[in-house]
Amino acid sequence: MMKTMTTSALAILLASGAMAGSQTKAGDFMDDVVATPEPAAPAAAPRFNWTGAYAGAGVGYGRMSIRGEDSGDSIAGGAFAGYRMDMDSTVFGAELVVSPGTFGTARFANGDRIRGAASLLLSAGIPLTEDRRTLGYVTAGPSVLSTSDSEYSLGATVGLGVDHMLTEQLFVRGGVNYTAINDVTDDDYRTRTTAATVGVGFRF
Repeated sequence: MMKTMTTSALAILLASGAMAGSQTKAGDFMDDVVATPEPAAPAAAPRFNWTGAYAGAGVGYGRMSIRGEDSGDSIAGGAFAGYRMDMDSTVFGAELVVSPGTFGTARFANGDRIRGAASLLLSAGIPLTEDRRTLGYVTAGPSVLSTSDSEYSLGATVGLGVDHMLTEQLFVRGGVNYTAINDVTDDDYRTRTTAATVGVGFRF
């Protein structure tokens, strides 16, 4: 009887030791699994924000008609300045465009010629790329045309454009616009201008 109890106790001790050893190995294995570092997630590309003031200059090529008759084409330069508010999904802005000497060779039948033009354009756009560094937008707003007899005529301009940031401050742009102005000079001429422009700007 005593021998049987001793044998049973020895068997229980051996089994307990084997189980403890198995648990220790399993615990060491789990520690190794937990300690294995996860691969680092790729860093997200920085998202550009368009909020801020800017200014620049550009050059354009356009064609003008006066009273429905083609008056020829011309190359003209100009300057622009504006401010944008980035609302994440949409970018809103306002911009002043001044073009001195626009179509300076074009003359009206009364001898007057165009001295320059200016537009105050409101814009709304959306980022076209994941990093938001390319912006597509539409513009619209009032325009004024001045002639050599010091008269000013009001009209409107609409357009499409794309700006792309080369650095954090420097950007390039391209666009097309259409301007309609009535009652030019005392003879009430009507002008229609379509132009394509390119430019470079700087954000402050």
